[in-house]
Amino acid sequence: MTRKSIAPNSSLVLLLASFLAFGLVPVTASAAECDPMVATAVSVQGSVEVKRVDATQWQPVTLNDTFCTGDRIRVGDRSRADVALANQPVLRLDQNTAIILGGIQKEQTFLVDLVEGATYFFSRATRALEVRTAFVNAGVEGTEGLIRVGDDRTEITIFEGKVVAANDAGTLSLTGGESAVAISGRAPAYRTIVKPRDAVQWALYYPPVMDVPPDDFAGRETNDPRVLAGRAAASLAVGRVDEASVDLDRALQ
Repeated sequence: MTRKSIAPNSSLVLLLASFLAFGLVPVTASAAECDPMVATAVSVQGSVEVKRVDATQWQPVTLNDTFCTGDRIRVGDRSRADVALANQPVLRLDQNTAIILGGIQKEQTFLVDLVEGATYFFSRATRALEVRTAFVNAGVEGTEGLIRVGDDRTEITIFEGKVVAANDAGTLSLTGGESAVAISGRAPAYRTIVKPRDAVQWALYYPPVMDVPPDDFAGRETNDPRVLAGRAAASLAVGRVDEASVDLDRALQ
């Protein structure tokens, strides 16, 4: 599958590179103890953990780890992950997101429970994914979109294709360029978003400019240019463009 992305802000990357050296992080892989496995971690940035269906403890997720039906995955603060499902869709998980893998159901549809947070999905196959949330279920019949769960609502935006959003109060069909919100106890309703792709800036990928865990510089109050640049690099590595720009501006003052 061709990964969808938007070209990074080249000036931001070059400025960071003037402060920092390139680095690579070694990774290890582990296999899920099930046959067949239902998903694979294809990108892991920051703190990502899994609680296996037959386990009580959370374990770190590393690149190429595989998962079983019923496994729970959670992504920590200033972190993100890509999970490739066995029937083709890829879920890009935002920070502070938790999902449960329901596995492949009838008609080769993969069921995912989005407990909290947000997922950006893309797929070549139609009707390959159903995302359940506390406020609405989204039957994905298209190829690219965003689903975000808040305290009292679920927000859905479709960039390409079609989604059928349904709960006990009603059903709504969304096509490319449309958005909807389902508030607790209400039917899903259309909403207008002027720049819908701004909502997925966190999902963009930027070239790495420093080998540093995302939390190494978090929360530091300092005017040290190298610390500010390191924090900017850590933010950019997980798609936090606005935060990276603020720190880099301070570093260059």
